Amino acid sequence: LHAVTDAFLSLLLVQCAGMVLLTGYTAVAAAVNAEVFPARVRAAGIGFPYSLTVALFGGTAPYVGTWFKQAGHAGGFPWYVAGLCLVSACVYCVLPETAKRPMER
Repeated sequence: LHAVTDAFLSLLLVQCAGMVLLTGYTAVAAAVNAEVFPARVRAAGIGFPYSLTVALFGGTAPYVGTWFKQAGHAGGFPWYVAGLCLVSACVYCVLPETAKRPMER
């Protein structure tokens, strides 16, 4: 967040760095979701948790960021985001390995 300034090049580089990180998720998301949930519940199994987390964390991020700023702890917001990333990493680490298992129909 410290790299973001009002200069176009700064915004472009930060945005490009974010997009590079995003590709790590989007490259494997469809395959992981297809392997984790059986076909009969796949839409609900993917849609509900995704919608819930986007609403809880993505929807409240502006509020939380503003709260940190008003409380005089603007540097705490990146730690909040890092904590959420750590929770995500823990979830990814406990996902079952499905490489050798046949896909459920």
